[in-house]
Amino acid sequence: MIHLGNYECGWIRHGYAHPRASSPLHNPLTQASAIPSNLQAILQNEAPTLHPAEEIEAEAFNRPTWFTSTLMARRLLAKSSSGVISTIFPNPPPPSSRSPQDVAGLPIGLREYISDCNTALPDSLSNTDNGDPTILALRVATTFKNIGADSKNFSLELDWWDHLDQAGPVYPGLPLSPAALPRVTLFGYLDTLELESAGAGAAELEECFLDSHPDAKVWLPGAAGSPHSSFWARMVVTAVYWIGGFGDVQQIGWMDVEEWKGVGRYESSVGDGRGWEDVRLPGEKE
Repeated sequence: MIHLGNYECGWIRHGYAHPRASSPLHNPLTQASAIPSNLQAILQNEAPTLHPAEEIEAEAFNRPTWFTSTLMARRLLAKSSSGVISTIFPNPPPPSSRSPQDVAGLPIGLREYISDCNTALPDSLSNTDNGDPTILALRVATTFKNIGADSKNFSLELDWWDHLDQAGPVYPGLPLSPAALPRVTLFGYLDTLELESAGAGAAELEECFLDSHPDAKVWLPGAAGSPHSSFWARMVVTAVYWIGGFGDVQQIGWMDVEEWKGVGRYESSVGDGRGWEDVRLPGEKE
Protein backbone atom coordinates (compact mmCIF):
# COMPACT_ATOMS: atom_id res chain seq x y z
CA MET A 1 0.00 0.00 0.00
CA ILE A 2 1.20 3.50 -0.77
CA HIS A 3 1.21 5.88 2.18
CA LEU A 4 0.75 9.50 1.16
CA GLY A 5 1.37 11.27 4.42
CA ASN A 6 -1.90 11.11 6.32
CA TYR A 7 -3.66 9.73 3.27
CA GLU A 8 -3.77 5.95 3.25
CA CYS A 9 -6.01 2.91 3.34
CA GLY A 10 -8.22 3.88 0.47
CA TRP A 11 -8.11 7.41 -0.90
CA ILE A 12 -6.76 10.88 -0.44
CA ARG A 13 -9.43 12.53 1.61
CA HIS A 14 -8.94 16.21 1.01
CA GLY A 15 -8.82 18.45 -2.02
CA TYR A 16 -10.87 20.97 -3.94
CA ALA A 17 -13.14 19.98 -6.80
CA HIS A 18 -15.44 22.17 -8.87
CA PRO A 19 -18.99 21.96 -7.45
CA ARG A 20 -20.34 20.89 -10.82
CA ALA A 21 -17.92 17.98 -11.05
CA SER A 22 -20.40 15.62 -9.46
CA SER A 23 -23.09 16.21 -12.07
CA PRO A 24 -23.77 13.29 -14.46
CA LEU A 25 -22.38 13.41 -17.95
CA HIS A 26 -24.89 14.39 -20.61
CA ASN A 27 -23.42 11.85 -23.04
CA PRO A 28 -22.30 8.64 -21.29
CA LEU A 29 -18.75 7.75 -22.25
CA THR A 30 -19.72 4.15 -22.96
CA GLN A 31 -22.40 5.04 -25.49
CA ALA A 32 -22.34 2.17 -27.98
CA SER A 33 -23.40 4.33 -30.91
CA ALA A 34 -20.04 6.14 -30.74
CA ILE A 35 -18.08 2.93 -31.40
CA PRO A 36 -17.71 1.78 -35.04
CA SER A 37 -19.18 -1.70 -35.51
CA ASN A 38 -16.10 -2.75 -37.50
CA LEU A 39 -13.55 -1.32 -35.04
CA GLN A 40 -11.81 -4.64 -34.41
CA ALA A 41 -11.38 -5.27 -38.12
CA ILE A 42 -10.04 -1.75 -38.62
CA LEU A 43 -7.46 -2.12 -35.86
CA GLN A 44 -6.29 -5.51 -37.10
CA ASN A 45 -5.56 -4.27 -40.62
CA GLU A 46 -2.05 -2.92 -40.99
CA ALA A 47 -1.68 0.32 -42.89
CA PRO A 48 0.32 0.29 -46.14
CA THR A 49 4.00 1.17 -45.93
CA LEU A 50 4.45 4.94 -46.29
CA HIS A 51 7.87 4.69 -47.95
CA PRO A 52 8.49 1.62 -50.15
CA ALA A 53 11.99 0.24 -49.71
CA GLU A 54 13.05 1.08 -53.25
CA GLU A 55 12.35 4.77 -52.65
CA ILE A 56 14.51 5.09 -49.53
CA GLU A 57 18.27 5.26 -49.54
CA ALA A 58 19.91 2.14 -48.12
CA GLU A 59 21.51 3.94 -45.20
CA ALA A 60 18.05 4.95 -43.95
CA PHE A 61 17.55 1.36 -42.79
CA ASN A 62 20.52 1.48 -40.43
CA ARG A 63 18.48 1.58 -37.26
CA PRO A 64 20.30 2.38 -34.01
CA THR A 65 20.87 -0.66 -31.81
CA TRP A 66 18.51 -1.28 -28.93
CA PHE A 67 21.22 -0.16 -26.51
CA THR A 68 21.71 3.12 -28.39
CA SER A 69 17.95 3.57 -28.36
CA THR A 70 17.95 2.99 -24.58
CA LEU A 71 20.60 5.69 -24.23
CA MET A 72 18.36 8.02 -26.25
CA ALA A 73 15.37 7.16 -24.07
CA ARG A 74 17.33 7.89 -20.90
CA ARG A 75 18.50 11.17 -22.41
CA LEU A 76 14.87 12.01 -23.20
CA LEU A 77 14.04 11.51 -19.53
CA ALA A 78 16.98 13.67 -18.45
CA LYS A 79 15.89 16.47 -20.80
CA SER A 80 12.19 16.34 -19.88
CA SER A 81 10.68 18.64 -17.27
CA SER A 82 7.13 17.32 -17.55
CA GLY A 83 5.19 14.36 -18.85
CA VAL A 84 1.68 12.97 -19.11
CA ILE A 85 0.81 10.66 -16.22
CA SER A 86 -2.08 8.31 -16.92
CA THR A 87 -4.12 6.88 -14.06
CA ILE A 88 -7.49 5.18 -13.64
CA PHE A 89 -10.43 6.65 -11.76
CA PRO A 90 -11.24 4.24 -8.90
CA ASN A 91 -14.21 1.96 -9.39
CA PRO A 92 -16.28 2.15 -7.32
CA PRO A 93 -15.46 5.77 -6.45
CA PRO A 94 -14.56 6.46 -2.81
CA PRO A 95 -17.32 8.12 -0.76
CA SER A 96 -15.47 11.45 -0.76
CA SER A 97 -15.10 11.56 -4.58
CA ARG A 98 -16.42 14.64 -6.39
CA SER A 99 -15.95 13.06 -9.83
CA PRO A 100 -18.93 12.01 -11.97
CA GLN A 101 -19.94 8.39 -11.50
CA ASP A 102 -19.62 7.92 -15.26
CA VAL A 103 -15.81 8.17 -15.19
CA ALA A 104 -15.30 5.36 -12.64
CA GLY A 105 -12.82 2.88 -14.07
CA LEU A 106 -11.84 5.15 -16.97
CA PRO A 107 -8.31 6.43 -17.68
CA ILE A 108 -7.22 10.05 -17.53
CA GLY A 109 -3.90 11.54 -18.66
CA LEU A 110 -2.68 14.77 -17.09
CA ARG A 111 0.63 16.58 -17.53
CA GLU A 112 2.71 16.79 -14.35
CA TYR A 113 6.08 18.22 -13.33
CA ILE A 114 8.88 15.64 -13.24
CA SER A 115 12.67 15.73 -13.14
CA ASP A 116 15.55 13.27 -13.35
CA CYS A 117 16.82 14.00 -9.82
CA ASN A 118 17.35 10.57 -8.27
CA THR A 119 21.08 11.25 -7.76
CA ALA A 120 20.20 14.31 -5.66
CA LEU A 121 18.58 12.15 -2.97
CA PRO A 122 20.32 11.35 0.32
CA ASP A 123 22.38 8.15 0.48
CA SER A 124 19.69 6.53 2.62
CA LEU A 125 17.14 6.67 -0.23
CA SER A 126 18.82 4.61 -2.96
CA ASN A 127 20.09 7.53 -5.02
CA THR A 128 21.61 5.71 -7.99
CA ASP A 129 21.17 7.10 -11.49
CA ASN A 130 18.71 4.38 -12.49
CA GLY A 131 16.07 6.22 -14.52
CA ASP A 132 13.42 6.57 -11.80
CA PRO A 133 11.86 10.04 -12.32
CA THR A 134 11.36 12.40 -9.38
CA ILE A 135 7.88 13.85 -8.89
CA LEU A 136 6.61 16.74 -6.77
CA ALA A 137 3.10 15.48 -6.05
CA LEU A 138 0.17 17.69 -5.03
CA ARG A 139 -2.42 15.96 -2.87
CA VAL A 140 -5.16 18.04 -4.48
CA ALA A 141 -4.31 16.78 -7.97
CA THR A 142 -6.52 14.19 -9.66
CA THR A 143 -3.43 12.20 -10.70
CA PHE A 144 -2.35 11.56 -7.13
CA LYS A 145 -5.87 11.12 -5.79
CA ASN A 146 -6.31 8.29 -8.27
CA ILE A 147 -2.97 6.74 -7.35
CA GLY A 148 -3.75 7.03 -3.65
CA ALA A 149 -7.19 5.53 -4.07
CA ASP A 150 -6.10 2.07 -5.20
CA SER A 151 -2.28 2.01 -5.18
CA LYS A 152 -2.24 0.66 -8.72
CA ASN A 153 0.42 1.15 -11.36
CA PHE A 154 0.44 4.18 -13.64
CA SER A 155 2.29 5.30 -16.75
CA LEU A 156 4.33 8.37 -17.67
CA GLU A 157 4.65 9.49 -21.30
CA LEU A 158 7.55 11.67 -22.48
CA ASP A 159 8.17 12.93 -26.00
CA TRP A 160 10.47 15.11 -28.09
CA TRP A 161 7.72 16.61 -30.21
CA ASP A 162 8.35 20.20 -29.09
CA HIS A 163 11.66 20.04 -30.99
CA LEU A 164 10.12 19.44 -34.39
CA ASP A 165 11.53 22.61 -35.99
CA GLN A 166 15.08 21.74 -34.92
CA ALA A 167 14.86 18.07 -35.90
CA GLY A 168 13.95 18.54 -39.55
CA PRO A 169 12.38 15.94 -41.86
CA VAL A 170 13.41 12.29 -41.74
CA TYR A 171 13.34 11.77 -45.50
CA PRO A 172 14.12 14.13 -48.38
CA GLY A 173 10.90 15.74 -49.49
CA LEU A 174 8.93 14.64 -46.43
CA PRO A 175 7.31 17.49 -44.44
CA LEU A 176 8.17 17.93 -40.79
CA SER A 177 6.47 15.13 -38.87
CA PRO A 178 6.10 14.81 -35.09
CA ALA A 179 5.48 11.09 -35.66
CA ALA A 180 9.13 10.79 -36.69
CA LEU A 181 10.37 11.98 -33.29
CA PRO A 182 11.01 9.87 -30.18
CA ARG A 183 8.57 9.19 -27.38
CA VAL A 184 8.70 6.77 -24.49
CA THR A 185 6.14 5.48 -22.01
CA LEU A 186 7.31 4.37 -18.58
CA PHE A 187 5.24 2.01 -16.44
CA GLY A 188 5.64 1.71 -12.70
CA TYR A 189 4.42 2.68 -9.27
CA LEU A 190 4.79 5.60 -6.85
CA ASP A 191 7.35 5.48 -4.07
CA THR A 192 6.97 8.29 -1.53
CA LEU A 193 10.20 9.85 -0.26
CA GLU A 194 10.59 10.57 3.43
CA LEU A 195 12.55 13.82 3.57
CA GLU A 196 12.72 16.49 6.22
CA SER A 197 10.89 19.52 4.86
CA ALA A 198 13.40 22.25 4.07
CA GLY A 199 16.01 20.19 5.92
CA ALA A 200 19.45 19.02 4.87
CA GLY A 201 18.02 15.88 3.32
CA ALA A 202 15.78 17.86 0.97
CA ALA A 203 18.11 20.74 0.03
CA GLU A 204 19.92 19.05 -2.85
CA LEU A 205 16.71 17.57 -4.23
CA GLU A 206 14.98 20.95 -4.09
CA GLU A 207 17.90 22.57 -5.94
CA CYS A 208 17.79 19.92 -8.67
CA PHE A 209 14.02 20.08 -9.11
CA LEU A 210 13.79 23.88 -9.02
CA ASP A 211 16.43 24.11 -11.72
CA SER A 212 13.71 22.89 -14.11
CA HIS A 213 10.72 24.29 -12.21
CA PRO A 214 11.59 27.56 -10.38
CA ASP A 215 7.87 28.30 -9.93
CA ALA A 216 7.44 25.13 -7.87
CA LYS A 217 9.25 26.84 -4.99
CA VAL A 218 5.87 28.15 -3.91
CA TRP A 219 4.42 24.67 -3.24
CA LEU A 220 7.44 22.70 -2.05
CA PRO A 221 6.68 20.41 0.90
CA GLY A 222 6.59 22.55 4.02
CA ALA A 223 6.74 25.87 2.14
CA ALA A 224 5.27 28.70 4.21
CA GLY A 225 1.98 29.95 2.78
CA SER A 226 1.85 27.23 0.13
CA PRO A 227 -1.53 27.03 -1.67
CA HIS A 228 -1.25 23.23 -1.81
CA SER A 229 -0.06 20.35 0.34
CA SER A 230 2.64 18.40 -1.47
CA PHE A 231 5.12 15.57 -1.01
CA TRP A 232 8.19 14.21 -2.76
CA ALA A 233 7.90 10.92 -4.62
CA ARG A 234 9.55 8.99 -7.38
CA MET A 235 8.27 6.66 -10.03
CA VAL A 236 9.83 3.20 -9.75
CA VAL A 237 10.07 2.11 -13.38
CA THR A 238 9.08 -1.50 -14.08
CA ALA A 239 8.58 -1.43 -17.87
CA VAL A 240 9.56 0.83 -20.78
CA TYR A 241 7.92 1.13 -24.22
CA TRP A 242 9.86 3.09 -26.83
CA ILE A 243 8.90 4.57 -30.19
CA GLY A 244 12.03 6.08 -31.71
CA GLY A 245 10.17 7.41 -34.75
CA PHE A 246 9.35 5.73 -38.05
CA GLY A 247 9.97 2.01 -37.76
CA ASP A 248 12.22 1.70 -40.81
CA VAL A 249 14.84 4.00 -39.28
CA GLN A 250 14.23 3.68 -35.52
CA GLN A 251 13.49 0.95 -33.00
CA ILE A 252 9.94 0.46 -31.72
CA GLY A 253 9.05 -1.88 -28.87
CA TRP A 254 9.74 -2.89 -25.27
CA MET A 255 13.12 -2.02 -23.79
CA ASP A 256 15.19 -4.16 -21.45
CA VAL A 257 14.45 -2.70 -18.00
CA GLU A 258 17.83 -3.87 -16.66
CA GLU A 259 19.53 -1.89 -19.42
CA TRP A 260 17.31 1.11 -18.65
CA LYS A 261 18.35 1.03 -15.00
CA GLY A 262 22.02 0.34 -15.77
CA VAL A 263 22.52 3.40 -17.97
CA GLY A 264 24.40 6.33 -16.43
CA ARG A 265 25.08 9.85 -17.58
CA TYR A 266 28.70 9.37 -18.59
CA GLU A 267 29.09 5.59 -18.43
CA SER A 268 26.93 2.53 -18.00
CA SER A 269 27.22 -0.82 -16.30
CA VAL A 270 25.43 -2.40 -19.27
CA GLY A 271 25.79 -2.48 -23.05
CA ASP A 272 28.99 -1.07 -24.48
CA GLY A 273 29.59 1.19 -21.49
CA ARG A 274 28.50 4.48 -23.06
CA GLY A 275 26.32 6.90 -21.09
CA TRP A 276 23.37 8.98 -22.24
CA GLU A 277 25.65 11.99 -22.74
CA ASP A 278 27.18 10.08 -25.66
CA VAL A 279 24.02 10.35 -27.78
CA ARG A 280 21.86 13.19 -29.02
CA LEU A 281 18.16 13.37 -29.74
CA PRO A 282 16.99 14.53 -33.21
CA GLY A 283 17.94 18.16 -33.80
CA GLU A 284 19.96 18.44 -30.59
CA LYS A 285 23.20 20.35 -30.98
CA GLU A 286 26.48 18.91 -29.74
